Amino acid sequence: MEKRKFRIFPSNRMSLNFPWQVWAVGWLCIFKGIIWLAYEPNMSGNLLSFFGSKYLLGMLPLIICGIGIWNMRKWAVWGAAAVCAINLVIFFFTPQAFSAMVVKSEAIIWSVLLSSVTLLCNGPLGDLLVILAAPTLLKSIKKNN
Repeated sequence: MEKRKFRIFPSNRMSLNFPWQVWAVGWLCIFKGIIWLAYEPNMSGNLLSFFGSKYLLGMLPLIICGIGIWNMRKWAVWGAAAVCAINLVIFFFTPQAFSAMVVKSEAIIWSVLLSSVTLLCNGPLGDLLVILAAPTLLKSIKKNN
């Protein structure tokens, strides 16, 4: 069987037959990798340095794994699940990080909306979704290869 090319934006991901879980988790990994660049958390200096380092180390692997998931690669699913598991462990041992995920605004609706997006893309909710989706992704990859 011929090895498929690894493309940044594989054209088959826009096909109606492409598994939606693979498409969604690929985007989620990419969003998890880049959201820190657009988000300014409210943390103390030491904690901000710690989480900044963590995101610098986790950003590129998540982006590569997200693209790899779109390309239907098993290593990408395992890599994304591993990075997300590490994120959950770090989040568990530094509970003050939860306050950094909450966006404070004068308008309650914006606080709720932006905090929800941050928890999904940058917090434990997104990590759990990637880990829980791993078996489905592996099954889809096996079926489509």
